[in-house]
Parts: sequence; structure tokens; C-alpha cells
Amino acid sequence: MAVWRGTGCATPADRSTEVVRARRQTTQQQTTLGETELEGGSSHWLARGLGSGHVVSSSASNGRYHVTSAAVQLTAAVMAAANAAAWVLWTRWERPGHDLELRARVDPLPLLGQGGDLIQIVPLVYPVLVVVAPSWAYEGWLNWATGFDLLLQAAGLGLWALGIAVGLWAARTMGGYGVVSGVTVNHQLVSDGPYRYVRHPIYTALIAITVGTTLIFRSYLLLVVAAMSFAAHLWWAAAEEKLLSSPDGLGDVYRAYASRTGRFLPRVRRR
Repeated sequence: MAVWRGTGCATPADRSTEVVRARRQTTQQQTTLGETELEGGSSHWLARGLGSGHVVSSSASNGRYHVTSAAVQLTAAVMAAANAAAWVLWTRWERPGHDLELRARVDPLPLLGQGGDLIQIVPLVYPVLVVVAPSWAYEGWLNWATGFDLLLQAAGLGLWALGIAVGLWAARTMGGYGVVSGVTVNHQLVSDGPYRYVRHPIYTALIAITVGTTLIFRSYLLLVVAAMSFAAHLWWAAAEEKLLSSPDGLGDVYRAYASRTGRFLPRVRRR
């Protein structure tokens, strides 16, 4: 019988034991690695920044899908740039209206003065907040989370883009009258472009931008702003129409125009 001696040699039984131990360690490492990839007992894959190529994360346990923060920040940056460019063009086209002389004016309610401007500005600058502080503007306690956020965000993005397009179209068509809160001395009815179908397409565009931005960033704050925006523009539209249809405005010409157009959306013609 062979006898194995010395510290530098191992018996066949010792070698077998080491092999078994190594296999157990490998199995434990694989188990630990698998557990780190599980979150809450459900398989979960995440996009880790823009370099991963993923923009949507999914959880198999509840079937929810949501856009990752990196993708939202990129979207917000694009929106902020587009909002800024649209605002520059908008103000440039309205500039001639500052020199027009008014013969009748719409007097806004006290809260619709500077407050009305703030309502319009908030949705335009909110994407900037998402870029610089996503944990507060997109993932904070002022944001909701549902199982169909991805669908709402897609709809919101389309609504925002439509609002930007219609707003630019309407502002370009209206020109200097866009900044006038009343009737000028030589006021002319604008019925071209989007005004052929809608009496207040700029208000429609601003409401669409606000609602779209609200859905994209899932913001309760913007939801309140959207409600205020709709109420404010509804008041402005009614006040302007009252003035324009009066003898101090355009009278019968405007009333005839109003009878064939919608206020915020095109009128549905009955056959």
C-alpha cells in the first residue's frame, strides 16, 4: 500500500475533496450573480445611460414599461431647444405690433395680467428643469407613475410637436396682431392659414404645448398649470370675440367669420 507523506503532497481523497469544494464555490458564485440581476424576485432589465442603447425599462412582475431618465433628459433637451427657437421666431413676428395704435382694448382680469404670462412660460421652461434636475422634475413626489405612462408620454410628445407647429404657423400668419390685446385703428380681419378654420389657433397651440409637456413629464404641477392655461385662454377668447363682434370692433364681418369657424378646434360641418 502506498503511503503519501510530506506537506507538499496530497492524497487522492484530498484532491477529490478540493474538486468538490471548487465546484461548490463556482455554483455559489453563479447563484450570487443571478440574484444580483433579480430585483424584488422579478427579472428586471434597465438601460444604464445612453451608451447602453436602451431607452425603455421593463419589469416582468407588473408588466409596466417606462422611459429611462437618460432618454427623458435627452428628449427634454431637444424640447427646450425647440421651445427657445419657437419663442425667438414668435416674438420676432409679433414685433411690429408693438407700434400699432389701439382704438379699443380688452381689459384683462387682475390675475390674468402677469399671471397669464407666467402660465405660458412655465411649460416652455420646464424641460430645462428636467435636464438639470431630473430627480425633482421627473422622478420627484410631484410626478405620477402608472402602468400606461409610455402610451401617455407618446401621446404627449405628439401633442407638444403639433402645438409647436400650429403655434409657429399661426404666429407667422397673424404677424403684429399677435401681440395686440384689442382692435387697432386700421384693424383687418385675418382669415388665412390656420385662421381659416379656427379663430384662436395660437391659444390652441399653447394649450396643446402645455398638456403635451404635462403628459411627457408626468407632472402634477404642470397638470395644474394646464388647467389654468385652458381657463385663461377660454376667458381671453370670449373677451376678444365680444370686442371684435361689437361696433367698436369689426361688427358683422367678424360675426360672419365666427359663424363658419371654430373657437379652438375646426368646426364640424353638418351635411
